[in-house]
Amino acid sequence: MSALALTAAALLALAPAKKGKTEEPAAADANASVAKEFGGKVWVAAEAPPAVEGQQLHAWLSGHPATAEIGRASKDGAWVINFIAVFKKAAAKGPLTVQFFEKNDPSSLVDQFSPQNDVSRRVFSGSYELNPDLGFNKGHSYTIRVGQILNKKFQSYAAGELSLK
Repeated sequence: MSALALTAAALLALAPAKKGKTEEPAAADANASVAKEFGGKVWVAAEAPPAVEGQQLHAWLSGHPATAEIGRASKDGAWVINFIAVFKKAAAKGPLTVQFFEKNDPSSLVDQFSPQNDVSRRVFSGSYELNPDLGFNKGHSYTIRVGQILNKKFQSYAAGELSLK
């Protein structure tokens, strides 16, 4: 190798890396394929799902219908639901809002709550009690919407349905 070629090789090795590039590639989002296939939907079940990430989540979502019929433990008690909301894009860090509407009357808000969301994510899971004192009734169907309040307006990221028996 000539002296010129050796000098050029040495200078390239010492040159700083291009700006904007990181040495390690960013970790892949385990739920990216789940969001691509199932984004925009909410699954509701009486039992808690076994996993909320990657292939296990994909298998669980594939094996369960998005609409559910939920029973309650006691005659007069609340219905306890577990839900998984899958977003097409990652939700912003900050509180989410979960809203319940009568299925036949989408303008009739029955109840809502706002769980914390400490990280930006594509999948959010939680549980909630649907209390008859708040307007939930046996034999009725409800729409569940999960989103965020941005600029004082609710932005829906995912929706689903459930019936109470």
